[in-house]
Amino acid sequence: MGNLNEFSLKWRLFLKTYRWRRIDPVPWTPLKKPLAQCRLALACSAGFIVPGQQPFDNEIKGGDWSLREIPGDAEAKSLIETHRSEVFDHAGLHADANLAFPLDRARELVARGRIGTVNRRHISFMGSITAPGRYLRDSLPQAANWLVEDGVDIALIVPVCPMCNQASALLAGELERRGITTVVVQLLREVAEKVRPPRALFVPFKHGYPLDSPNAPVLQHAVIEAALKLMEDASLTPPSIVDFVK
Repeated sequence: MGNLNEFSLKWRLFLKTYRWRRIDPVPWTPLKKPLAQCRLALACSAGFIVPGQQPFDNEIKGGDWSLREIPGDAEAKSLIETHRSEVFDHAGLHADANLAFPLDRARELVARGRIGTVNRRHISFMGSITAPGRYLRDSLPQAANWLVEDGVDIALIVPVCPMCNQASALLAGELERRGITTVVVQLLREVAEKVRPPRALFVPFKHGYPLDSPNAPVLQHAVIEAALKLMEDASLTPPSIVDFVK
């Protein structure tokens, strides 16, 4: 779980020889106010869309770098996954979109007073991007512009596939440069160490299951709470990779 042994020899060789994009210098935005006063946005690399949106294009060489806005009032059960990768198990996402796009969990955090508000929109992308040039040039600034415009304070970024670990980390770097405090879940420690997102929560789960288990709110909240605590930890310095302990 959470290592290269999940994959075929072909994919292990690819991941070992791929030239990962490195964030240098690593940006850092400390939490500016208590989480109970913060506005949260979610970002997920599973290629989710809402009904009526254009699916991500699985035929684009190097990966579809575009973004989709997911309305803040969308129902998790309405999300449609359009991720192209065949190297991870999609069954958990089909059973419960909250496993990677925790819309219901975020609303529960607001109801508990743990965070202040949930943003009016969230970010969906398809993170299996092996050629991230246009993603870096066009998509990341667009995503940051949306969230800065909305007054977002904090963002939780969740990957699902091996390449998603890089795309999610790069998004975290861009948001931190724009003044938003982030935590990115990471499913491969090797990627986090090479790409260097500002704050990473390394989880011991297989790809496709970043928040532990489908239809398990308590387990999902445990991962999210660990991510929130990284935002609150003033002793951390960039880049920080912290192991999630179940």
